[in-house]
Amino acid sequence: MSTAGSIEQAEQQTGRVGLNRTFSSWGNADGEDRQIRADHSSGRLPWISFKPPASTSGMWSSIAAGRYDGDIRARARRYAGYSAPVIVTFNHEPQTDTQVGSPAEFAAAWTRIYDVWESETGLRNVAFAPIIGEWVFNPVNRTEDPAQYMSQAVLRRMAFLGVDLYQNPSGDDYATRLDRVIGFLDNQGRTEMMVGVGETGCSDYYAGSAADWWTRSWQWAASHADRIGAISYFNSSRNSRSGVDWRLDESTSKLNAFRASLDSAVSCRLAVG
Repeated sequence: MSTAGSIEQAEQQTGRVGLNRTFSSWGNADGEDRQIRADHSSGRLPWISFKPPASTSGMWSSIAAGRYDGDIRARARRYAGYSAPVIVTFNHEPQTDTQVGSPAEFAAAWTRIYDVWESETGLRNVAFAPIIGEWVFNPVNRTEDPAQYMSQAVLRRMAFLGVDLYQNPSGDDYATRLDRVIGFLDNQGRTEMMVGVGETGCSDYYAGSAADWWTRSWQWAASHADRIGAISYFNSSRNSRSGVDWRLDESTSKLNAFRASLDSAVSCRLAVG
């Protein structure tokens, strides 16, 4: 789960969760470190997303060229020092940052970070995964191709494929939309590759019941646990269009549906101690 406030406060409402997705900047080592340690001590798996030093033209190319290798090596050493794993994503949803560079430049930057980490620490404690917006996989979208962001170099290296996926006017749930993502991986020859949902949410703004949409989606994911490995609910009002409320307390039924998913046989937490 991700939340605008403290995860501990959110858990008082939802019950304890096994995953905490947080968003960080390139240079926020101290804040990131505090959150990772707090998550580990509470049995949560941290999923950290960090952005490049600046979201300006040429930045991905600069990273790919090795100009930030020192910072990248320091980050690898920090992750290697923990006693438990961390999921890490660089520049989630790169399709929204077209001002920074091309899809190929993103793939080159992502690959550079992986290779530097591999050289420095062997990616100790790190599952490094890109996150692409699920819309990129939708056949209705004729302007974007996920293979542009996930080059063969990325596909060979990534721990799993992350996607961000929210309820939308189509009413389609995970059964349709995540199945497309899995189909992409299968077509790329990665039939063993897992998928993780980095952001997801539902709202009664859309037709039908948000609680029902979540329940259907969760049940589909639970029945496909051989390919779906992690799900983080976006329990926040940030970056939301007018009228859309992703927060779990939008309705009692939605909150109860989420609580029920935490009791699922496939829900789990990190072992502490």
